[in-house]
Amino acid sequence: MIMRRTFFILILAVCSVFTAAAQDKIYFVDSSVVDAVVDEVGDELIYYRLYSNQHGPVYSTTRYNVTKIVYDNGYEQMFGAPLLSPVLPEMSVIDGHAMRYYKGKLYLGSQSYYGEMQADYIAFNLYGDEYFKANRRRTTGITLISLGAAVFASAFCVPEIEGAVLLMAVGAGGLGSGIPILCSGNKMLKSIAADYNANHAVRRQPSLTLGACNNGIGLALNF
Repeated sequence: MIMRRTFFILILAVCSVFTAAAQDKIYFVDSSVVDAVVDEVGDELIYYRLYSNQHGPVYSTTRYNVTKIVYDNGYEQMFGAPLLSPVLPEMSVIDGHAMRYYKGKLYLGSQSYYGEMQADYIAFNLYGDEYFKANRRRTTGITLISLGAAVFASAFCVPEIEGAVLLMAVGAGGLGSGIPILCSGNKMLKSIAADYNANHAVRRQPSLTLGACNNGIGLALNF
């Protein structure tokens, strides 16, 4: 009996050792690696605890700040951060591109897919929670407006259904609450663009350059 109990205790001890040794590794875009226990990988943020302090605070970082996660079972989850270099914000500032708001999105320079990706990356890194909040408000506002309009239109088109008046009131309430929330999100995005242009973007100064060209010497006006 004593031998069985000792053997059982040894098995538990070995299992606990292997369990304690299991850890995840987070690889960041700045080439640093953190030993961690990943709690959640969300659409915007990754939540984790330090492996050396598993009962300590929960940390978070944006998906754009991570290249990959190697889990304790060997599985690797890759992220899109390597497509956008960590020096992208500095490159954008040197290029002097202004950030602009257009139809619910931020763009850096041109209103292209790449311009949107640049603005998204910079806004995540510079404004963090404020940028998340602006996007959440826009999403919430659009959802409330869409659902409210659908409910109101359904009840209005078929007034003979039971509770049509109540449904129209609910739909109108969704529209009434969704519009200011959407406007608030748009206003926050515009504020982010204005702040970036005022405090981070380098404004180009007009200059006149004299130099060689294909047919001789010419003047170039840069602005």
